Amino acid sequence: MRIYKTKLMKVMPSAIAEGGTVMTAHLQIRIDNYCLWAFTAHGWPIGDELLCFEGKTIPLRFVFLNLKTELSEEKTKEIMPLPKRKKPCDYIIIGEIINKEPFPREPDRFEYFQVDCGFILNNLGADKDEYNVGDYIRSEGRLDAYLVDEEKLAKRRDE
Repeated sequence: MRIYKTKLMKVMPSAIAEGGTVMTAHLQIRIDNYCLWAFTAHGWPIGDELLCFEGKTIPLRFVFLNLKTELSEEKTKEIMPLPKRKKPCDYIIIGEIINKEPFPREPDRFEYFQVDCGFILNNLGADKDEYNVGDYIRSEGRLDAYLVDEEKLAKRRDE
């Protein structure tokens, strides 16, 4: 799983609980030469602690929650905002499948794959054997950002 050092440019509240506590947010992120929006996936803190990430440089991994995927005739690698998108983290990606692995809960039916669309996205899902490593795909979905525990990251580097 690829982890990126990213700069959080903006934290924009998405879901707010009764009482005004920010539960989820859309994050404007600078990663390599990209400036993208991503959704706060599981594992992010809530409230003021979430809002305090703005301006910080932190490690993140990216997952693409694909809703519609097909083989692509285009042999390019790019990420584009979904036309008429409702949320800032909705994108179309075009890229190459670089790795795939069985879906943990149902390995006989589904698999996950990684796609290089200019940077590496993880956990796109598909029926087993629907796509192969080396295939180029076009997919619509939501870009999610997962916070990486820096202590666990340091332990992985030491191994």
